[in-house]
Amino acid sequence: MSGIRHRLTDERGSVLVLALFIMALLMAVGVVLLRMSGSETDIAYNTVWAEGSFYAAEAALAVGIDQLGPTLVNDVALANTPLGTQFTQQGNVQFLGTTAQPGYSLGSGTGYNPAGYVFYTYTVSGTGTGPRNAQRQLEVRATFGPVAQ
Repeated sequence: MSGIRHRLTDERGSVLVLALFIMALLMAVGVVLLRMSGSETDIAYNTVWAEGSFYAAEAALAVGIDQLGPTLVNDVALANTPLGTQFTQQGNVQFLGTTAQPGYSLGSGTGYNPAGYVFYTYTVSGTGTGPRNAQRQLEVRATFGPVAQ
């Protein structure tokens, strides 16, 4: 019986077990911190790509708005244009119709026009695409005018 009691009270090697346990705990904490760092990096990249896709869609809108005028009465698909090496833009201009209103012209010296003016209404949509399927779509309704009748 005294041999069993001697083995149970012998503390040799307990420091080694405790040191191994602490090392395993520190390693687990390190792995968790590395994973958090990796996910923060992915979030930052995704934010940059989403923002770049938004700016590409905005560029497609700008190209579409530059084409507005009284002669544009058909739907126009804007070309798929690469922006740098990672982003592309694509747009569409759709003619919605006209509205007539009487009033003054914006041109100097033209005065009041009793026949009225016409305003052309369009819908311009733009899509920007980036890496890892980052995509943003924008749509704007634009009115061109007044154009004298």
